[in-house]
Amino acid sequence: MTVVTALPDAEAACRRVANLLASNIADARQLGRDVHVSLAGGSTPRRAYQLLADMEGSWDHVHLWLGDERCVPDEDPESNAKMVEEEICARARATPPTLHRIEHHDRPDDAAWAYGQALIEAMGPEPVFDFVLLGLGEDGHTASLFPGHPAAAAQVAPVVAVRNAPKPPPDRISMTLPLLARARRTILLAAGEGKREPLDRVLAGDDSIPPGRLGKGLDEVVCDVAAHPG
Repeated sequence: MTVVTALPDAEAACRRVANLLASNIADARQLGRDVHVSLAGGSTPRRAYQLLADMEGSWDHVHLWLGDERCVPDEDPESNAKMVEEEICARARATPPTLHRIEHHDRPDDAAWAYGQALIEAMGPEPVFDFVLLGLGEDGHTASLFPGHPAAAAQVAPVVAVRNAPKPPPDRISMTLPLLARARRTILLAAGEGKREPLDRVLAGDDSIPPGRLGKGLDEVVCDVAAHPG
């Protein structure tokens, strides 16, 4: 059953996510192996990453992956990799984490295949993340998986190209729902009144929106009371 943690405001929700990330990184590191984390894009996760960077000392053996990426130049403000680089890697107090960027944005299908292969090489034929952080759009999308879009139905490939996305930019690359749901811990972060309706649908298991199909694969929703008054 998905746990819902509703906090007074977005800042408290982001701090909760930062604490969860730090705790899960520490737990995985104690097992003496690499730690693999999939991160979301967006303004609300950005604040969580800033808080996490202030908490985390050493990033040794931590691998950061992108749950999705927009097909834009590396230095474009819309780049999720640029955001993670700025808010986590550049702020690291010691050795920074390994950030796995998605390359070849001009060839989305090739980029998706190559990123999927990189995941398999790092974690085996059926990759399992230690921690996945997802966001939620007002239209019910998560990562770059949009309601009604064919990419949201992908079941085999770990990563897919998303063409003709309903919001710009139209070309994207996204991890697929089975991969995201398979993580040891999958968290969805939502804040603001605009997220109330889609979050209600997620919690009701509405399978017309991609995160509503996560089922038992969604461990916790962290939100503010504006998104989920309770």
